[in-house]
Amino acid sequence: MFVLSTGLRCSVLCLTLLWVVGCVQTKPVPGYARAGDRIVLGLGGIERNSGGEAVLKASDLSITLTDASSVEHDLEALFVFKSFPDYAARLNAGVIDGQIDLFGLSGMSAFDGGWFVVVPLNPPGMPETPLPLAVGAATVEITSPKLTNIADAMEGDLSAIPVEIIAGTSARDGDYDRQFVGYTQYGDNFLIAPDNLAGVSQAGGAFLEIEYNDDSFFAAGAEPMVVPVDHNPYVQLNYNHVANGDGTGTLYVTLLNAAGFSDEANATQNTTPLSGLAVKLLYFKSGATSAVTQAKASFSINAGNSYYIGTDGSILTGISPVLTHNADL
Repeated sequence: MFVLSTGLRCSVLCLTLLWVVGCVQTKPVPGYARAGDRIVLGLGGIERNSGGEAVLKASDLSITLTDASSVEHDLEALFVFKSFPDYAARLNAGVIDGQIDLFGLSGMSAFDGGWFVVVPLNPPGMPETPLPLAVGAATVEITSPKLTNIADAMEGDLSAIPVEIIAGTSARDGDYDRQFVGYTQYGDNFLIAPDNLAGVSQAGGAFLEIEYNDDSFFAAGAEPMVVPVDHNPYVQLNYNHVANGDGTGTLYVTLLNAAGFSDEANATQNTTPLSGLAVKLLYFKSGATSAVTQAKASFSINAGNSYYIGTDGSILTGISPVLTHNADL
């Protein structure tokens, strides 16, 4: 029997947990940084650590670094983005066959993605000014009402993610920052999700009718789209766009999983978490429009023809879809 040194163990786990994305990173990337650098922090699984939150914004996060001199520095969340493992990744196989339990990681979900944040080591709003950080071991604390800090023994702890501050400072690197922009959330969208899942342990899917009243709102040739909120391979989403020829139209959406959507207690190999009952409506506005205000006035849910169903196909009562703009999430 042998025991990995602390440094080697952390390095191995950092590399492993970064890419399985189901839990909190043990270290940022990079694990060593100068004042003025950018670090990337893994905030945990989308389902496991944020309850399937479809949207996590920079404004949802409070980030503090405590340096080697015990001085606290407020940090800014520059970019927040999601990452998902390959369907054949070790994470998914380990969750399904139970091997992940050997690592002491509880509540892991197959096909779960992770939330990540890019954080500059600069004062908030001052990207050209490196923080006055003491050289040596530092810790980063991240809090958010949308995140749960599980902190199992073999993962990172959102209240104290270690980073080593090394001597020197770094100037702002715009090229480095730009590479993350394309992975951040597109703001022109709505979330359509159940208004109340209290008492719901299983569901079969949803049928939705999304109406719009003015197609001049759309960029030429770009129709609205409906997409899943996650990457679960067993979610079946289809929609049909019917334009009425007078500027109005309807998107008829079918969301199903033959194995069902379920809570953790009823989950099986092919089920999807109940958070997967949500979908996103993407729209592509013309340049002359007033983004959020006009979008809210243009789209609506036909409540009478939109509903969720049980695994037996019957309509679930007491639960209705709600259309919420990304700006309000």
